[in-house]
Amino acid sequence: MTERQQQIMEIGKGMMEPIFMGQLPELMKNYKDGETEILTGLEEKLQVVFQKAQQMQKADRKGKICTMGISYLQSSVLTENYELRIDLYDKEFYLDSAECCTYWKPEFVTGYLLQDVEYLKKEIRFKIPQIKTYELQQFIDGYLLNYMYLLAQFFQQILPQVLDKTKTLFQEVAEENMSVTFGEYMGKGIVVVGEREE
Repeated sequence: MTERQQQIMEIGKGMMEPIFMGQLPELMKNYKDGETEILTGLEEKLQVVFQKAQQMQKADRKGKICTMGISYLQSSVLTENYELRIDLYDKEFYLDSAECCTYWKPEFVTGYLLQDVEYLKKEIRFKIPQIKTYELQQFIDGYLLNYMYLLAQFFQQILPQVLDKTKTLFQEVAEENMSVTFGEYMGKGIVVVGEREE
């Protein structure tokens, strides 16, 4: 890491933590206020993707679902489109060639993320003159992880109950012990529901 990168990291960290921590109480309150709506939205998306899987299974294009992958795309920071991708995989996992996915936008998080990113882009220019686009990019990628960590916790808490409803509707589609991972698309994820594989 160059001295300059180090400097950007240090300054960035000093700016990011207070901003994120400052947003949290309001974010949590808004989540609680809109919880029913948020969970219903997620449930609808899960039903859409399970229905796709069911149709693919009927056409023999997919096996029983063993894993659900929820992922964020690294390109989100560029496109400013913070949708999460929800994929259903059979036992082939990433080798499962029959794509079965949908997108869900956790607006209770992305609204704050967008605000923060705008603010940080503006402010950091005062602290680091001539900051380059790619440096800014790395900085914001780092900031994004705060919110992704928050989402991981959200999924650990709410997914089991939301999934139960969906799995009851689509009993034949998924394995009983289907696990759910969350992480960067096609990257390493953490298990948020199900057996943690050692």
